[in-house]
Amino acid sequence: MRLRHPLNQSQLYRVTTRRKLASILGLTESGLKAALALDRPFTSREIEVVRNGITKIRHVQEPRGPLRPIHNRVRSLLMRVEPPDFLFCPVKGRSYVSNAALHVGAREIRTLDVAKYFPSTPRHRVYWFFHTVMQCPEDVASILAELLTANGHLATGSTVSPILSFYAFHDMWMEIARIAKAAGCKVSVYMDDITVSGDIVPERVIWDIRQQVHSRSLVYHKERHFRAGVGEVTGVIVRDGSTHLPNRQRKKLYELKAAFRVTHDTQLAAVLARSINGLTSQQKQVRSPSKG
Repeated sequence: MRLRHPLNQSQLYRVTTRRKLASILGLTESGLKAALALDRPFTSREIEVVRNGITKIRHVQEPRGPLRPIHNRVRSLLMRVEPPDFLFCPVKGRSYVSNAALHVGAREIRTLDVAKYFPSTPRHRVYWFFHTVMQCPEDVASILAELLTANGHLATGSTVSPILSFYAFHDMWMEIARIAKAAGCKVSVYMDDITVSGDIVPERVIWDIRQQVHSRSLVYHKERHFRAGVGEVTGVIVRDGSTHLPNRQRKKLYELKAAFRVTHDTQLAAVLARSINGLTSQQKQVRSPSKG
């Protein structure tokens, strides 16, 4: 198993030449040039996403041909960097359940999301990360920003976008964590979900976090405020000193089991069984966050 390392020990740190960049990406210089010259570097399509009974159209951009292994390679390199303790996704060994478990025992919980996070992460923020944080020269940072974005923003269907979305706003996330911790609060980030908790979460803390998001031309939404030690964090109920499956999921599991018991359709029974197994596994995971 490869050990994680600090950001300044990444192979992407201080890449000074195109030749070195090409080598790190597993390419020749001509291969790198060809990747930059692709006529259609991304495939664009629309998919339907159903959430809470509401169907939405999601626009997806996926890297094509030689661009795909480049995205995979950069993802691999960034995932080897030691993540901050407040980041729960995308981090191997951490999950939406362990994210919620961090806030068990808090009297007050505040949550908010960043809207349309990938499409709102522009090319210039990717360039900023590689040039300012990773200290690559302008031409190398520009190449990486060009290769890793579609239509001027992070690609919604790329493997590198989840981790790169964090680093593209590295300064913002670190400042949000500092603000929360300075007030004696716990903070966690699960992709674009921000959760702050404590005995008291001062309004000024949430105001300062909103300002951090707004100052990067991002939009925050879905603010929620929970009190009395009960709340919902990344789809998990936090109460009574532990994590629980939401009532809506428990009801769904009950209904699936009831339908399975009475059906005589073998195909439907197989579909129901898969759904029951999935929810049952989820329930076990929520009950044991340390294993999540």
